[in-house]
Amino acid sequence: MLPQTPGKIFLADERGLAESDRFRRFSTFNFGPFAHPHKGPFGRLYGFNEETLAGQHALDFTVAEASHVLVVPITGAVTLRCAAAPETTVGVEELVVLAVPAGSVLHVQNPFSDALVSFLHIWLLADEPVATPAAHRAEFRFEALHNRLLPLAPTPVATFPAGVNLGRFDGRCEAVYRLRAPGSGFFAFVLAGAFEVEGRLLHAKDGLALWHVAEVELEALSNDALVLVLELPALAGA
Repeated sequence: MLPQTPGKIFLADERGLAESDRFRRFSTFNFGPFAHPHKGPFGRLYGFNEETLAGQHALDFTVAEASHVLVVPITGAVTLRCAAAPETTVGVEELVVLAVPAGSVLHVQNPFSDALVSFLHIWLLADEPVATPAAHRAEFRFEALHNRLLPLAPTPVATFPAGVNLGRFDGRCEAVYRLRAPGSGFFAFVLAGAFEVEGRLLHAKDGLALWHVAEVELEALSNDALVLVLELPALAGA
């Protein structure tokens, strides 16, 4: 029997839940009011949240440490503002990476008056202090994700210390992700459908962290299975 790559599954039904009549947040890692001894950060990745906001509602996130925040809309669009940086709105088939200084406040708002929006916001520690907030946008087309992991950000870049890949697969279609930087961690999050990743079965909204790995095999177990993959270089000095 082949040895299994060391890793940890983060089950969907074990995510933290914070909600009111205006928002609902599912947190894979400890975030805000959600605190669990077994949901600590994975390397530099310390927040992975699925958020739903009611019309015109806004949330403020206080940034304790210099961070990079990846925002990926699932439905609708969100407007982002941090300190003196220009306000930016990001919609479906786009993502924004924000560099946010320690002690700043990230303001996130639903720009629509009567429609819910949903999005991912993913938080990574920066290697160095962030002097001023900055936003960097990338676009993609949904059809370009078919049966492949599409790179949405390279590894590494100064503006975002991670690789970001998104793929949508037919059932039984396979892919191999080869890590670019030695010593990087691998994190996969299933947005829809089911996958087998390095021998682990993952359903929708499950996450998987792997370490000490050079390449990762993925197989979709359902049609229109959608997965987000992050490659996470080690923190400087770690």
